[in-house]
Amino acid sequence: MSGNVFALKCDKCHKDDKSLNKIFQERQVKTKQELFDKLRKGQKAKLHQHLTDKDINEAAEQMKLR
Repeated sequence: MSGNVFALKCDKCHKDDKSLNKIFQERQVKTKQELFDKLRKGQKAKLHQHLTDKDINEAAEQMKLR
């Protein structure tokens, strides 16, 4: 169920041209640490401040980041 809850959080904003797959490719996110850095310190950090570390780890798992 936790994965579904996360998917709903992401899918609320990340669809079509803003899908996670496209964003990860464009921004060349390849590791879990890069994802954390972009979400915590990047341009869109304020938009993602509600995400917990667990949420981000689940996203990394779903996107098969190392």
